[in-house]
Amino acid sequence: MTLLITVLIVGMLVGGISSVLGLGGGIILVPALNVVFRLPHSEAIATSLATIAFITLLNTVRFARRNEIEWTLVFYLLIFSAVSSGFGGFLVTFLSEQILLAIFILFLIYVLIQMFIGYQSRHSAPKHKSRWYWMSLIGVSSGLISGTTGVGGGIIITPLLFKSRLVKEGNVVPLTNAIMFLNAFFALIPLAFAQSAEHSFWGVGLIHFDRALLLFLGAIPASILGTKYQARIPIKLKKVFIALILLVILGRMILRWTASF
Repeated sequence: MTLLITVLIVGMLVGGISSVLGLGGGIILVPALNVVFRLPHSEAIATSLATIAFITLLNTVRFARRNEIEWTLVFYLLIFSAVSSGFGGFLVTFLSEQILLAIFILFLIYVLIQMFIGYQSRHSAPKHKSRWYWMSLIGVSSGLISGTTGVGGGIIITPLLFKSRLVKEGNVVPLTNAIMFLNAFFALIPLAFAQSAEHSFWGVGLIHFDRALLLFLGAIPASILGTKYQARIPIKLKKVFIALILLVILGRMILRWTASF
C-alpha cells in the first residue's frame, strides 16, 4: 500500500510539472524509478519515456480540443525530433554514461545562459534567425536529450520556444507537450527492441509498462488541473520556476557525472 501511494504521488508531481510548466517530469521519474522500483538506469530511462508519452499525449489532446496547438509547427519540428530522439534512444546502448551525462550537462549550461539572457531581453526585438534555425535547434537538441536521458525534452523545448518566439507565449506549454510526446514515442522504438536483463508480462524490451501505467494514473488528476489553469499563471513566474528546476537538474547531473568516474 505504501509503495502504491508513493507511486501515485510521484505521478501527480510529474503530471503537474508537465502540464503547467511544460517540463516532461523525467527528472523526477528516472531517479524515482531507480529508488522505488530499483530498475537499472537504462530501464528507468525507457520506463520514464513511456510514462511521459502517456502524460503528454493526454495533455496534448486536451490542449488540442481548445485549439491551443499550432499543428503546422508541430509537423515541421517532427522532421527533426523524430530522427534525433530515435537516434538518442539507440545511443543509450552504445555510449558510456559519462559521455551521455557530459553532453547533457554542457547543453543544459547553454540553455540556462540563454534563459537568463532572455529575462533581460524579453522586450527587445528578437534575433534575426530563421524559423528553420530555431526548429532544427529545438527538434534535434530536445530529441537527443530525450532519447539519451529519459526526459521529455521540455527542459530544452520550453526555454528555446520562449527565446525564439515561434509561438505566442501562452501557446508555449501546449506546443511543448506535443513535441515531448513525439520525442518520447520515437525514442521508445529502439528501446522496445533492446534486450532486457529482466522480463515481466508487461515488459517490452527495456520498457516496464506496468510501472509506467501506474505513474500515469497518478498523473491524470494533476495533469487535468494543470492544463485547465496553466494559462492563468504569469509567464514570468513560469520562467522563474523553469530556471530553478534547470539549476536543480544541473546540480544532480554534475553529481552523477562525477560519481561515474
